[in-house]
Amino acid sequence: MKRLGDLYRLLRPHAAPYVLTLLMVVLLGTVSALLQKSAFGLLDPTWKVLFPNEEKVMPETPDVEVPGFFDPVMETIDEWKTDLDRKIIGDPETLAESVPQRKGALWRIGIIVGVMAILAAITQYVMGVLSSFVGLRMMVSLRMQLARHLMGLSMRYHSTRRFGDLLSRISSDVGQTTQVVQLILKDLVQEPLLFIVSMGLAFFYAPTLTLFVLLGLPLFIVPIAILLKKVRRTSHKSATQLGSTFQVLTQMFQGVRTVKAYRAEERELARFQVTNDHFVDATMGMVKASELSRAWTVFITNFGIAAVVVMAGYLVLDYGLDAGGGGILAFFLMISQASSHLKRITRVTAQISEAQGPARRLLELMAETSDVSQKEGAVQLTSIGSGIRFEDVVFEYPEDEDGGGHEGPRFALRGIDLHVQPGETLALVGPSGSGKSTLVDLVARFVDPTEGRVTIDGHDLRDVSFDSLCERYALVTQAPFLFHATIAENIRYGKPAATQAEVEAAARAANIHDFIVGLADGYDTDVKDAGTRLSGGQRQRITIARALLRDPELLLLDEATSALDTESEVIVQEALEEMMVGRTTIVIAHRLSTIRNADRIAVLDQGQVVELGTHAELLEKEGVYARLCAAQAVDR
Repeated sequence: MKRLGDLYRLLRPHAAPYVLTLLMVVLLGTVSALLQKSAFGLLDPTWKVLFPNEEKVMPETPDVEVPGFFDPVMETIDEWKTDLDRKIIGDPETLAESVPQRKGALWRIGIIVGVMAILAAITQYVMGVLSSFVGLRMMVSLRMQLARHLMGLSMRYHSTRRFGDLLSRISSDVGQTTQVVQLILKDLVQEPLLFIVSMGLAFFYAPTLTLFVLLGLPLFIVPIAILLKKVRRTSHKSATQLGSTFQVLTQMFQGVRTVKAYRAEERELARFQVTNDHFVDATMGMVKASELSRAWTVFITNFGIAAVVVMAGYLVLDYGLDAGGGGILAFFLMISQASSHLKRITRVTAQISEAQGPARRLLELMAETSDVSQKEGAVQLTSIGSGIRFEDVVFEYPEDEDGGGHEGPRFALRGIDLHVQPGETLALVGPSGSGKSTLVDLVARFVDPTEGRVTIDGHDLRDVSFDSLCERYALVTQAPFLFHATIAENIRYGKPAATQAEVEAAARAANIHDFIVGLADGYDTDVKDAGTRLSGGQRQRITIARALLRDPELLLLDEATSALDTESEVIVQEALEEMMVGRTTIVIAHRLSTIRNADRIAVLDQGQVVELGTHAELLEKEGVYARLCAAQAVDR
C-alpha cells in the first residue's frame, strides 16, 4: 500500500464501505488462480498414464549434497506426489500392464479438469462483477466528494480558479483514477496470485530448479522499482501540463467571438500548439521510464527462461535432480506462465505509477479549504428584522489573489459603516474596482470580511446558517445565467416546489410571460446551452422571474441592466422596479439614471464610502457623484 502513495490516500475513504466485498474479491481471485493453474498440475500424472514405462537414464554422477534443513520439505513433497498419483492413477506397479486402469485414470483426470474449469469460470465471473461494481461505486463516491468539496469552496476560490485546469482534473485526472481502480481490483489482485500459484506448482514438481529461479528475482525487481519511481515523479508534471493545455483550449472557445473579431485564430492555435508541445515533452519522460521498465521485463523474463533451460539441463544431466518427463514439463509450463504474469504485473504497476500524478492533483484540489464555513449550532435567520449593518468592515485580497500582480494585500473595502433599513433601497455607485460587488458578496456571504462584521437583524452573518440566509434574499447579476433546461425549470430553480400558476405569475411580473407563451413549446421550451438562443434582455427577465418566485425580503441587484441595449433596459428596469416594491434592496448601478429614485445612494471610491445621501442631496454636494452624473449626462 505504501508504494501506491497518493492513490491509496485518495481512494481509501471510498473503499472503506466495501471492505467485505473487497475481501471477497481477493478470496475469489485466489480460488480462481488456484483452479486455473491446478489443471497444469495434472500433467505429471497424465504423463505417467501415457508413458508408464518411462525410465530415467542418468550418467554416473557424484551425489549432490542437499542442505539438511531442506530434507523435510523434499520428503513432504515426495509424499504428496505419491499420494496424488495413487488417488488419480491407482497402483503404479500395475499401471503399465492394465489398459483399463490407464483409461480410467484418464477419465478421472478429464473430469477433474472439467470441474475445475467450471468452478474457475464461475469464480472469475463473480470476481469480475464484484470488482467492477466496487470500482464504479468508488469512483462515483470520489466524484461526488470532489463536486461537494468544490461547491463548498467560497467565491474567493472560484473567482481565481483556472477553469481549464479544473476541468482537466475533474475529467482527465478522475478518468485515469477510474481506470486504475479497475486495474487494482482485477489485474493487481489476480495477477500476483496467479504468479504465486504458478511458482508454487513449479516448486511442487521441481523444488531445486524453482529455488534458483526465485534467487534471480531481485535482478528483475530492483531495476523495475527504480524505473517506476521515476514514472511516479514525472506523471505529476505531465498531468499539470495537460491542465495547462485544457486551460488554453477553454479560453480559446469561451472567447471565440473575440478571437474571430481580431482574426487571432492562428495566434491562439499557435499558443495551443506550444502548450501541447510542453505536454508532449513532460509526458515523454514518463513514457520512456515506463517503456524501459516493460522492455527490461521482456528481456529479463525471456533471458531468464533461457537460463532456466540451460540450468535445468545441467542439473538433470549431471546430477539427476528433478528428473521425470511430466514433472519437468509442468515446471517449464508454470515458469513460462509465471513470466507472463510478471509482465502483466509490471504493465499494471506502470499504469498505476502513471496515475500517481493525477491522484496527487486531485488530493491538492481536495486540500483546498474554504474561508467561508457554517458554524455548529448556527442561528436560523427568520427575517431581516432591523435591517443590514456593515460595522467597520474591512476586506482585503491576499497577495496577488486578485490577479493584478499587487505586492502585499490589496484592500477592496476599508472602514465601511452602513445601515440598510428594512424596506429601503440602497444604491451603490462608484468607479470600477471601488468595492461595490465585494459589498454585495459580503451580504450574500460569498466571502467573509477580513475585519469587522456584517449583520442582519443583529446577527453576525458568520453565526447564521447558510440555508436560512439564502432563503431571505434573491440575487440578479449582470450576466444572466440559464441552465440547459426548459424555461419553466429555470424559473422554478429558486423554488423547486412552485406550481405552474406561481411560475406564470412570476413571469408576468418580470414582463416575460407574453414572450414565453408565444414560443412553440411555451414554458416547456428548452433554452439550450446557457440560453444563448435568447436575447440578453429575455434571459435577464427570466432570471428576474426566478428571483421573484422566491418572494424574497432582500434583493441584491448587481448591475442587472448594464449589459443590455436601451430598449431591453427599459423593459427590464420596469420589471426590477416592480420587484423592488416593499422589499429591502441593495442595487449596484452602472447607469446612474436607473437609481435616481433610490432611498439612498452610497458612493464608493477606493474601497471607502465617500458620499451618502439621496440623488438630490449628492448633486448639491458637487462631489464624486455629481461628476459621475455629469459624465453620463444624468438630469438633475
